[in-house]
Amino acid sequence: MLRVTTLYAASAAATAAYYAEYLTRAPGEVPGVWTGAQAAGLGLSGEVDAGSLELLLEGRDPVSGSRLGNPLVDRMRSDGRVVRAVAGFDATFSAPKSVSVVWALTQDPRLLDAHDAAVSVALGHLERFGSTTRIRADGRRLHPDSQGLTIATFRQTTSRADDPQVHTHAVISAKVQTIEGRWLALDARYLKRYQRMLGGLYQSALRNELTARFGVGWGEIAAGQAELAGAPVELLSVFSKRTTQVDTALAVKVSEFRAREGRSPTRWERAAMTREAAADTRGHKTGNGVPDLTTRWIAEANTAGWTARDLVDAVTVAGREQAHGPFWEPSVDQIVDALSAAGSTWNRADVMRVICDLQRPTPGMPAVGWVERLEQRCDTIIATGVNLNPADPTGPVRASDGRSLWQEPISPHLTTEGVLAEEEYVLSWALDVQTPDPHPSATVDCTGLDVLQADVASAVAGHDRLVLAVGPAGTGKTTTVRAAAADLERQGRRVFGV
Repeated sequence: MLRVTTLYAASAAATAAYYAEYLTRAPGEVPGVWTGAQAAGLGLSGEVDAGSLELLLEGRDPVSGSRLGNPLVDRMRSDGRVVRAVAGFDATFSAPKSVSVVWALTQDPRLLDAHDAAVSVALGHLERFGSTTRIRADGRRLHPDSQGLTIATFRQTTSRADDPQVHTHAVISAKVQTIEGRWLALDARYLKRYQRMLGGLYQSALRNELTARFGVGWGEIAAGQAELAGAPVELLSVFSKRTTQVDTALAVKVSEFRAREGRSPTRWERAAMTREAAADTRGHKTGNGVPDLTTRWIAEANTAGWTARDLVDAVTVAGREQAHGPFWEPSVDQIVDALSAAGSTWNRADVMRVICDLQRPTPGMPAVGWVERLEQRCDTIIATGVNLNPADPTGPVRASDGRSLWQEPISPHLTTEGVLAEEEYVLSWALDVQTPDPHPSATVDCTGLDVLQADVASAVAGHDRLVLAVGPAGTGKTTTVRAAAADLERQGRRVFGV
């Protein structure tokens, strides 16, 4: 799982102290580490200290203190609202609960090494495809690659409820440097829009790393994540106190929403409520370290009827059984079908998300080789599709994805001949069914509708084979269609919505 939060320059000192001092102070935790191509360019390596991180989050060179491009300062809008200067982003990669529990009961450092390797390759993908910036030119925007990212990673092993939770905070600077040497703002839309894909890539790499190291198996992949095969659900629930807190608070919010709105929340509304529930129940870490908590974790597991040996045996046996099954790789058609179910166009990030969701681990292949294989698989899928980008061989292109600098890296540009044929069929049908004279209904009850709404309702309830009604938010489309549907039902004509 991956969660991305925004960090602001005004609180750079507090933010740097939180990551570089507060999080690493607990016994058993390790200092942060610098990574990313741009970190090396700034002379940053090894352990992260609070002073260097603070300067970076202030938009300054961590070594010399000189300003990197435009200053990071809050500004006031004409309407009085404050626009906070963005200093960076915290991309938090969290291991499946089963992996954290096995580590907690065994203290096997190889599990942490596997997690670190998976985080590293996921950040490598982000740096390759998501470290672009934006430059205004001729009234338009160019989207060139930068020289890479500056990242401070902080691996943690406990949750705020003192449960085992292996996770890494990747603090990514909002400052990037172009090939020409200019310091500009990171275009973070790739990071934010595709955090589900990046999280799935981390999970996929972790699954393969652990399969390669230990021969473990995995349960079903849901939303990009899977638990270790053989890990007992009742034991995982013992160590999911933080999840229980959030779920309890979320249930209250969902119930209040239904009572207020008379409907269930959409998935976007539910996601927003989940973030609110997490924030509402977010307390300070206790400061207890792994040495203090290990005895408690073992006791809680024993109370649930499990020992470290029992858990390792269960996971080992399940992995051995799964290893005898046939290796399965999704076909091109299966991947394209999954992409087509969500939209008619997509891009490389969409392809990678679907592949990570479908592809099971391959024994004997660690994370680095695994992600290289996934990238090659992406290349294959892209090559079989139709590229909607305009042909412009003379214009500047990004080295990262080969697309024109004028095109946004996040914009979809791939489809299939089948989708194009379907669209052509729909358009041809729409043209063929048009008649010279409209046939609106004369029996619509227009009470409460304005003139335009009444015209639309009459057209929808009429006898034209195709009616297209377009209106911005707040113009009463729902009310209008309700009036049309009522008239159609009075005429004995069936109404259904999709």
